[in-house]
Order: sequence, then C-alpha cells, then structure tokens
Amino acid sequence: MNLTPAVVLLLTLVSVCAAQVVSLPFSTARRVPWQHKSVGKMLEPPRPLRESLHRPIKHFSKPYQKPIRDFRINATTRDIKLENYFNKLYCGSIHIGTPEQDFFVALDTETPITWVPSIHSPSKPKFHLFTRTSKPYNNESSSTYTPNGRPFGVDYGPGQVSGYCSQDNVVIGGATVNNQVFGEAIIKPKMFEDSINDGILGMGFGGSNTGKEISLFDNMVNQGLLPAPVFSTYFNRYGSNGPDSMLTLGGTNPKYYTGDFTYVDLSRPDRWQFEIDRIQVSNDLLVSCWNQCQAVVDSSSSVIIGPSFEVDRLNRRLGATPLERDPKLYTFERSQLKSLPDLEFVVNGKKLIMTGEDYANQIPGPHPNQYFSGIVGKRFDSEETPVWILGLSFLRTYYTQFDKGNRRIGFAKAATFPKKFFQLPHWGHTAADS
Repeated sequence: MNLTPAVVLLLTLVSVCAAQVVSLPFSTARRVPWQHKSVGKMLEPPRPLRESLHRPIKHFSKPYQKPIRDFRINATTRDIKLENYFNKLYCGSIHIGTPEQDFFVALDTETPITWVPSIHSPSKPKFHLFTRTSKPYNNESSSTYTPNGRPFGVDYGPGQVSGYCSQDNVVIGGATVNNQVFGEAIIKPKMFEDSINDGILGMGFGGSNTGKEISLFDNMVNQGLLPAPVFSTYFNRYGSNGPDSMLTLGGTNPKYYTGDFTYVDLSRPDRWQFEIDRIQVSNDLLVSCWNQCQAVVDSSSSVIIGPSFEVDRLNRRLGATPLERDPKLYTFERSQLKSLPDLEFVVNGKKLIMTGEDYANQIPGPHPNQYFSGIVGKRFDSEETPVWILGLSFLRTYYTQFDKGNRRIGFAKAATFPKKFFQLPHWGHTAADS
C-alpha cells in the first residue's frame, strides 16, 4: 500500500537587550534528514581534491580554544530576524565577497561549518517559485577572495556535502566578518538540490576545535563584533501573530522568553550535548536514565528523535497509536489534542515541560482527523551511544541560550503569541540591516 504524501514528508523531514540590534531575515525550507548527522570537519590536505573529497568524515576532538582577541567593550548584541517556513526549517540571507553575493542558508546548530554552492559544481542553478533564481558563489567575481583549498565534508545521513574551503568577507546581520573561511560545495545530495535554501549557516559547537579554520560565530567574537561568545534562538510557530523567529548573537533578548533560564553544562567538548536526568509523562517516570541519557539540540531536525524502544513506550503512554503500514510512526486523533498529557524532560533537576500542542506535529496524518506524533524512534548501532535529538518541536517550546564561553546551554520558556488562520511563507532574500 503506498504511503500518503504526508507520511513521505514526515520521513523526509524527520533527519539562524540592551544593545543595538541588527536583523537578518530567515525562513524554513530545507528538507533535512531525520538521521543523526556527524559533525563536519575541515579535512587536511595535501591530497588532490578529487581524492580528498571521498575521505571519511571525522569528528572534532580538540577542546574549545579561547578566542584569540579579547571582546571589545563597544561590541553589540545582534538580533538576526528569522522567518518560518511551515515549521520545518529556518533559513535566511548572508552575503559573501566584494561585491556581495547573496545566499539563502539554513540555520544548523549541529554543524559548525558554513557552506554555500560553488560555481564549479556540476549542479545547475535552481529556480524557486515567486522569488528568485539561486546563484552559486563565484570566487573570481570577488576582490576580497583568498584561496584556501582545504577540502571539507559534512555527512547528512543519506548523502554527503563535500568540496573545498575558500576565504572571503561574509556579511551577516549588518556585520562584516573579514577573511572568513567557509565551504564551497561541489558535491551535494539530491535533498539539497530540491530545496529552496542554498547552503548552511553552521552554528555547531566545533569551529575552532580544528585548529585550522575558525567558525563564522567564533570569528565574529574574535573580531570584536559580539560582546560575548553566546547566541540564542527563538523559533516561532507557523502562522503566529507574534514577532518573527530570531537568532540573537552575543547574548539573549528578553522579548522572546519568559521566566528564568535552566542551565546545564555540556557533556562533550565539541557539540551542544548535555545530560538528561529522566523523561516523564505527567510525573510518571518513563525513561530513568540510570545509565545517563545524552541529548543534543538540533535545529536541522523538525522532530524529537530517541532510541526506538524508549520512543515506542513514550508514544503509547502519551496516547498515540502506531501507524499500521509503518509502526515506527505514531498518530493522534484530532479529538485528543486538547487532552494530551505533558511530556517532561528533567534537566539539571528542573522540568522542561512540553504540552500536547508542542509535541503533536501539525502534519495531517493518513486520515483527515489524524496528526503525526513529533517523537520518532531511531535504531542505534551497537557501538553507538544513544542520543536524544531535541529538534524544532522542542526548540519552539523553549528559548535556548548557547553559551560557548561557559560551555553550557540554557532553556527558558519561549514567549507565546496568538495564531493566525493562515500565513504565506516569505521566500527569498530580504535586507539584512535593520
């Protein structure tokens, strides 16, 4: 029996203040695989490019390096405005080179590498309805370009993006980051060819751990463009009457959260990963975490992902029913939505509560009165450490502070706003400066 378009969509999608602010518009569009992807790394030459592109991807291993330069006293916090595209991904405009070349990139808190398509890629420029034709980066057109040539690669599960590094000026949120190293993508899997965004804005922890290239965020800190090595995210719900989604660089913005932050130290030196004490449903213990539960926050995943056995028990306890044709997917009846129990992640002794509206994915199921659960199981290899991936359904519920200087993450309840009946997405480039 054929899967419905909604099921196919979910399977595809389950794998970007007291100080002055500057805005960069974003929107969600890239289809990213639900599978956990490895953290990308700038790979070492001097092998020929063709040979290097097929070299296995490695994880960062060195501890976080403190910024080379002290923070400037007059640096400002920068609010990067985001636009929501159907609650699936959040993308926006950056500008590279002199004169500036515009790119629509997806915010990714798991990958530290920023990359855009290269003019040397065999892929043809793509056209997107309503707004624009995508153009690849042309280093020959930029007077500030400096060759680098170091190969890079990022594994996205069903495919790998690979190419070589280049160095140029990058403008984000009105700030110019000089001599930034980024990836020029030569090879991209089909999921990137079919999506509206050109590349990735990498906000993963890695960055300077390579000892070679420094991430865009770290360079902003090093060049005195930010007051502190902190960034924060607010992801609104599609159709909300509230403000746009927001990536705040250099601090937090109280407009987008309520109450105090719950902080937890990172459990790894190269990733936004931390420990969960336990997982509960309305105070009933479901996952004890006696052997430690590890979790990462990942803006490239639209849902919450966990070990299959635990996710099955969790979904059943929440009142979801397995889909007959694909038992790893669960659905809720429309009539259940207002009475679903709370899902509770206990972190550093504090409950992070998600209501049914938070974890019941608003993707129509196989029948008009059904909705998919936003919690999906994954089978981990025997050598893998199971990791819970807290994707956008979690990140929309909690305003998240990524504190690289103190190696911790903070969670505060996201501000809520009334919903609109319907809202068309904003596709394409818009002005970055406020």
